[in-house]
Amino acid sequence: ESDRPDLSNFMESGEWVMKDYRGWKHWVYYACCPDTPYLDITYHFLMQRLPLYFIVNVIIPCLLFSFLTGFVFYLPTDSGEKMTLSISVLLSLTVFLLVIVELIPSTSSAVPLIGKYMLFTMVFVIASIIITVIVINTHHRSPSTHTMPPWVRKIFIDTIPKVMVFSTMKRPSRDKQDKNIFAEDIDISEISGKPGSVPANFYSPLTKNPDVKNAIEGIKYIAETMKSDQEASNAAEEWKFVAMVVDHLLLGIFMLVCIIGTLAVFAGRLIELNQQG
Repeated sequence: ESDRPDLSNFMESGEWVMKDYRGWKHWVYYACCPDTPYLDITYHFLMQRLPLYFIVNVIIPCLLFSFLTGFVFYLPTDSGEKMTLSISVLLSLTVFLLVIVELIPSTSSAVPLIGKYMLFTMVFVIASIIITVIVINTHHRSPSTHTMPPWVRKIFIDTIPKVMVFSTMKRPSRDKQDKNIFAEDIDISEISGKPGSVPANFYSPLTKNPDVKNAIEGIKYIAETMKSDQEASNAAEEWKFVAMVVDHLLLGIFMLVCIIGTLAVFAGRLIELNQQG
């Protein structure tokens, strides 16, 4: 025999909703008293947890943590605060997890949906910290320690900036030199004069003058040193530019992954609920 119980005195809960309820009444005979029937009543309740509390107090904060993690790549590397922001987000998320751990159902038979999303957020934040370390390392590279491969220059300086329209991206000039200092090599004849322009008895002593030769060599050394410094500065600027391009690229990727990951975690459950409904 099956019948629904009387719920006239039932009080609605703010955490659970009654989806289905049934009661069964039947007679049971025990071995001790085979001639005496005993009444047995069994109730079956199907309850569903209301999601609003967890959406407001768990899911939305985790979603905000994920978006804040993406903005780590929008922060300029020169500010020196990228790692500070990344670690601060990780610490905040850790404290948040310690606070709400009691709200998560304690079960080993299945991973709760909230647990999956919190795990996704934690992995998301840790991945951003690892990539931020790589970006900062790229930003501070110099030609004395790292030589930029041609494929890096081709992809991150020539190709990606053309695809990604950012007004703040300006390709560093690799040929930027001071023409007043080393636009051309210094020729001794330009200082000592050309044959025929001055008397022969004046030209020969001037070219053989050790002071003049030392001065010319000094000027050449200064020009070559400044040229080398300028090339090193341009190479360092290229590494900084590559780091900036990677930052902008990762900003878009992380925001996209945050949205897709959030939808992927909850889409399966929403589809399941729609099929059940």
